[in-house]
Amino acid sequence: MSDKYIVESILRPPIEYYTTLMCFISAYACFMTPEVFLISRSQGYLSASLFIVWGVWQLRAGNRIVRYIRNLRRMPRFTVTSKQVPINTKYQYLGKGFEWTEKHTQRLHDIRDTDAVHYVKNNRFQSWAEKKRILWEQKFLLSYISKMLYLDTPLNPVRPLPAVGGHSYLHGVGIEDEHDVYAPLSERVGHTLYLGSTRTGKSRVLEINLIQDINRKDSDGDPTNVVIVFDPKGDAGVLKRTYLEARRAGRLGEFFVFHLGYPELSCRYNAVGSFMRITEVASRVANGLPGEGNAAAFREFTWQFVNVISVALSALGKIPSYKTIRRYMRDIDPLFIDYASHYLETNGHSDWKTHISNIKEIKVDQSMRGRNELALQLRHYINEHEIFDPALEGLMFAFQYERSYFEKLTVAVGPFLEKLTTGKIAELLSPDYNNLDDNRTILDWGQVIRQKGIVYVGLDALTDPEVSSAVGESIFSDMTSYAGRIYKEGIYSGLYKTEKLKTPKITVHADEFSDLIGQKFSTLANKCGGAGIELVLYCQTISDINAKLNNESKSGQLIGNINNVNLLRVKELATAKLLLDMLPECNINQITAISGVMDTAKEGHLDFQSNNQDRITVTRVPLLTPSDITGLPKGQLFAMVNGSQLFKVRIPLASDKDDDDLPNDLRGMINEMQERYQPTQNWHHFKDTVDASTFFRGA
Repeated sequence: MSDKYIVESILRPPIEYYTTLMCFISAYACFMTPEVFLISRSQGYLSASLFIVWGVWQLRAGNRIVRYIRNLRRMPRFTVTSKQVPINTKYQYLGKGFEWTEKHTQRLHDIRDTDAVHYVKNNRFQSWAEKKRILWEQKFLLSYISKMLYLDTPLNPVRPLPAVGGHSYLHGVGIEDEHDVYAPLSERVGHTLYLGSTRTGKSRVLEINLIQDINRKDSDGDPTNVVIVFDPKGDAGVLKRTYLEARRAGRLGEFFVFHLGYPELSCRYNAVGSFMRITEVASRVANGLPGEGNAAAFREFTWQFVNVISVALSALGKIPSYKTIRRYMRDIDPLFIDYASHYLETNGHSDWKTHISNIKEIKVDQSMRGRNELALQLRHYINEHEIFDPALEGLMFAFQYERSYFEKLTVAVGPFLEKLTTGKIAELLSPDYNNLDDNRTILDWGQVIRQKGIVYVGLDALTDPEVSSAVGESIFSDMTSYAGRIYKEGIYSGLYKTEKLKTPKITVHADEFSDLIGQKFSTLANKCGGAGIELVLYCQTISDINAKLNNESKSGQLIGNINNVNLLRVKELATAKLLLDMLPECNINQITAISGVMDTAKEGHLDFQSNNQDRITVTRVPLLTPSDITGLPKGQLFAMVNGSQLFKVRIPLASDKDDDDLPNDLRGMINEMQERYQPTQNWHHFKDTVDASTFFRGA
């Protein structure tokens, strides 16, 4: 069978088998009894050889038809372990697939024709078996037959279809062209987005990407990627895969876990403790507040007061934290006393303490009554001696406010800081640097990036979504600030750098990233490419992003800066159009059968005339339709590679065969995460070697 004809006839019975049978019979006859055909024996041998060659050729053509029709309903097995996932320094492995062209759109149209439905639907025998499997499952003796009908083996002629849903023929139309699909790593700096409904394979895609990013090394054997994983919901499989691959790559020394749900096992992290300019602290706190409408004024006042506090803390040699900011936002008097005393001790007269102690009666307004007496004395002394210092002036400005008025101005930041400074979360986000008994590492992005670390960030969003969102936004705000530092000074700012040191790529994997985005996330996505930060984002729908940002223009700006879009099964039309609008239209052929009969007498003594025609018409249709996206099976996706090439891909799964080597504390944490977060049934299960039988069965 050839593809050179205008209409490809591949969805039909394998009639080539009839030709094959006749060729083999003829070859046998020519070989055994050439005299029957009145030819010599040597001519008989030659004829038999030609018949065999032609028969084999037709057999191959028939097998292609049978394989094509079989693959429309069931994919071949696809076995892979984590060690077999290809690792390349220039390309990212996506899975097995093929480039989607007009040919596949044509085949899809042919399959959906009424006359071809039986090729992708169950026959009567299979439909009967499907009903009996359900009907007999609870019956005493018949339950054994029901179990046999469920067996997934080629020996079972009615074995059930893979439990992945969707239309398997979406991949079957191109299975003969299937090969390993790679995307250039040079394109990933433009960021990558994976969209798919829940339980369709996003976490598995994340694991496959992690295997490659963690194990990728340069020619000198050094890791090329800093890997940062954000997991809002707490997927135990993602944490497990991150640890196992870090160990396999020999990078456990640079592996960090920050998890809000397990503070006793987590690293500590101060999102406002590292900065290049002191004003960054106020910006990071203010970024967690709404900045539109009437809330904008409160946000600006919040920035001002947080900046005053941060400047004073820095001058005192103290590291700002959410806990200290919250404390002094509620009561500025202690900070004013500490800073004023420090300043006067350094820059004031030697007898300033005596002067202050001699101040007894101070006339103050009604609003200042009840304030700390020492603070009032310091204020009086500073005004009397006309002492000027920018930080001191800011503290005095805040101090002079009536407390009730001050509380009204800072009411917006109160709930935000409360989320970050309550319970054990406070110990994680406001670490005590002087507590030598706490052995938990304090996470610093500069240190992580310089030592090419691997960081897993679990935000426990299912337990406490408000705190999770606030922490996620603060972390991204900190990362955006550090990206700006890399732009200006590089990652080795202030350190001795040798020629052998290389700037690594910073790959950020953000699962369910719509729960993490805030005001600073768009800036991170828009402008961090030059700092070497690559965002690989995983989300369910476009509406999730719109709902979080509450502004379609901002969400459009964010999505517009993501160059690589990959779609798993989605149910929202707007999400499907994100890919479909980038695709061109194509031509498909349609055959129209025309038949007619005429019984009018014509010249030449013709009393009857018939007419039969097959007309081919060309129709312009989209390369894909929304139903093709919404009908994808689990674990399959459409990927736009190189900005213009559309690939249909099925995803391999990684192996968990070395789970027994997990540390006891991490094993307990993962087991608890599985019980708390994971659904009772998955469409995939891990085994020692994960293959497509597991992947497509959901067994």
